[in-house]
Formats: sequence, structure tokens, C-alpha cells
Amino acid sequence: MAEPNGARPGPPPDWWTTVAEVRGARERLAVLGTQSPAPRPGPPVAALVHGLEGGWAGWQPLAGELAGHCRTYALDLPWRAGNRYRWRHHGTPAHWLREALALVPEPVDILIGHSFGANAVLEHLADRDGAPQPRAAVLLAPFFRPDSLRVDWPLHDAALAGFRQIITDGVRVGLGRRAADLDPEVLAAMADTTVERIGPVGFLSLFLQFTGTTELDLGAVTVPTLVLAGHGDASLSEDRAAALAAAMPAATVRRRPGYTHFCHAEQPGDVGADIAGFLDDLTALPATTPFATTLLTTKE
Repeated sequence: MAEPNGARPGPPPDWWTTVAEVRGARERLAVLGTQSPAPRPGPPVAALVHGLEGGWAGWQPLAGELAGHCRTYALDLPWRAGNRYRWRHHGTPAHWLREALALVPEPVDILIGHSFGANAVLEHLADRDGAPQPRAAVLLAPFFRPDSLRVDWPLHDAALAGFRQIITDGVRVGLGRRAADLDPEVLAAMADTTVERIGPVGFLSLFLQFTGTTELDLGAVTVPTLVLAGHGDASLSEDRAAALAAAMPAATVRRRPGYTHFCHAEQPGDVGADIAGFLDDLTALPATTPFATTLLTTKE
């Protein structure tokens, strides 16, 4: 993604400033930003929703790419790295997302979620309880179960294997450049330790979120939504992507050959360009233009 003058936008600071925080008896919620609220009208405001065992800091590469297109707030949610998963007994992911959004000091125009966080956004969009909705949404590497995919023990076992692989990839991404010099057995041991700490409740939180996507009323969602995933990402394989596109008329689903599950951290320039183009297209469309369901698969 490039600025109009050809220069790439600069990265955000190496730290984020807490602009709002709530420490309750059950969970802690926080909102972090790199800028003070600006008078309206101004650039659209985006809230960033991290995935399971993720955190606000993982958004810094993508926030830098989006700096010329929107103002960003990173949400620090109960499913952050190291949590004990007690939050699952006191509210759905969509509930906790709405609690965090209420802390953002200005209206949120765009919701951008990754993985588990993307599905929290999807649940929020499909919930018809009258909660304020964004003008647009972006789902990075979400999960989706077509109605034809039966929930049985083989699916459970396959999901558990996929969960372990995602945790391994997440540990690798979190290590950054250090991962290249790390013995594969050490990386595997670190991932096993993380999976053991997360435990059954953490995995089942993800599994139930995945299997429950079929029950969401996605046909009633009117918020224009961009869905991005990689060709090799099993969380949204080709058939699941097609099923999501068919179930959600407001969605444009794109699968990219070079995107990983952690594309917001590993391919931030490409993801930023996709999001910027999506937002530019929305701005150019008349308000009365319908948003048709689209499935776009980029070939090698």
C-alpha cells in the first residue's frame, strides 16, 4: 500500500497508549490507541479485534499500513495470551467485544478482526439485539462451518489438530526473527506447553465458535464485509469460503495464495492494500448500490 505521493506510511510508535480500561471482578478490558481522538469529520475509525491467545501488540504491522486510511484502536480482550478462559462462562465473544467497543472514545466505523476475533465480529454483525453496527467490517482468517459439514468426533479430532498447528504457527510468529535460529523440536515443545496451558476449555471455546457459525443469521447482515484468507489456511478452505459467500450476501470473500493464517502480521503490506482498496470502493459506491455476494480466489 502506498500513499498518493508514492511514500509508504510510517509505522506506528513502538508502544500503544491505553485510552480506556476497565478492571472488573471477572475480566479486564482495555482499548489502546496511537493517537488522540480527532474532530469529526475525519478519517474513519477502526477497532482491531485480536485472535485467541493474541493481543493488541500483534496489530502494529497492519496499523502502520493503514495509517493513511483510518485511525486505529486496538482492543485488549479477555481471550488474550495467558488468560484462564473464565470469561467463556460469563459471556459470548460477541458480548465481550461489545463491552470493549463501549470503551472506545469515539464512534467506530470499521471492525477488523483476526481468527477467533474475526468470528467474534461475525457474531456481533449477526446479532439483532440493536447494538450499534459499524459501517464496514474486515474478517481475517475466520472460521466457518457449512451446514453440510457434520459435527462428529472426526471433525473434533481434525479441529484439534488444526488448533495445535495454529498455536505452533502463532508461537513462531510471536518469536519473530528468533524463530529462524530455533531448533524445530524446541519450537514444538513451546507450542505443546502453550496448548497444555490453554487446556480443553480454551480449545472448546474455539470449536464451539466454529461449529456454531452455521446457526448465525448471516443473510440478514447488511454491513459490507471483506473476508480475507490464504489458500493454505484450513480455517477457510475453498469449499468453506464458498459456503460463507453464499450464506452472507453482504460479504466479499477473497482467498490469496500468499496469505498465512497470521497474514495481518506476516503479510501486512498486502493485507493493508486489500483493506484500503475495499474501503476506497465503499466510498466510491452510491448509498443505494446493493452489495452482491462475491467469492474471489486469486490464482498463483
